[in-house]
Amino acid sequence: MKKSTMLKKIGGLTLNLSLLLFPTFTMAQQITLNKLIGQFDEKKDNGFIALDSTILPVNKKGMYLQKEPTEQLIKAYNDFKKVHPDVPFIIVSATRNYTYQNGIWQRKWDALSAKINDPEKIAEEILKFSSMPGTSRHHWGTDIDITSVSSKYFKYDKKGIILYKWLQKNLPKYGFCQAFNEGRKGGYQPEEWHWSYKPIASQYIDQYKNILESDPEVIMRSLSFIGRDKIKLESLVKEYVLTVNADCY
Repeated sequence: MKKSTMLKKIGGLTLNLSLLLFPTFTMAQQITLNKLIGQFDEKKDNGFIALDSTILPVNKKGMYLQKEPTEQLIKAYNDFKKVHPDVPFIIVSATRNYTYQNGIWQRKWDALSAKINDPEKIAEEILKFSSMPGTSRHHWGTDIDITSVSSKYFKYDKKGIILYKWLQKNLPKYGFCQAFNEGRKGGYQPEEWHWSYKPIASQYIDQYKNILESDPEVIMRSLSFIGRDKIKLESLVKEYVLTVNADCY
C-alpha cells in the first residue's frame, strides 16, 4: 500500500509533514488547564521521563521532559557529538511546573521590591529573564534550555558559537524551534538556549491562545502569585505567552 493511501485512512485526518519527519506523530489532543499552566507534578506523570535516566548530559538531577521530545533530543545530541565531540551540549533546564516557577518569581519579586516601589516596573524587570507562574513554556514538558542561559556565551565564546550555529541549522530537523528569536515585537528577550518541541508545543500554545481569546478569565482566575493584582495581568499574559517565533506556531 502506498504511503499516501495510508495517510488517507488514518481517521480521515489531514496530516502534515511531521508524520514523515518524526517516527512518533503526536495527534491533536485536548490539553487540560492544569497542564497548560503547569499545575501538576511532572514526576508523577507517566508521559514524562527523567532526563538523568537517559544518555543526555544534565547539570542537575530531577529534570523531566515529555517522552517524545526526549527521544528526538537524544537523536539530536548523538548527531551533534559525532561532529563536535568536545563542545558542551548540556540540558540545564527542562520542565518547570507552576510551583517551581512561582518560587523563582517570588524570590525575584522580593529582591526587587527592596529597590523598586512600582509593581509594574518590578514585573517588567523579572520578565526580562523569567516567566510569570502559569505562563512559562517550560510548564509543558516540551521545552529545554541548552548549555548556557547567557547570550554572551553563544555570541562570543568559540564553543558557544559552534553550538548555536549547529542548533539553528539542525534542531528543526528533529522538531525543535527557537521560541524566542530576534525580531519579535514584545515578549521575552532573545534566548539562544531555549528550544521548543513544535509538534506538541504548538498544540499547547494554540489551546492557550484559544482560551485567551474566548474566556481569558479562566486562566486569570487560576493564577495566584505575588503582585498579580498590582500589574496588568491579562495584557502581560497575552504578550509573553503569545509573542514567540512564528515558526513555533
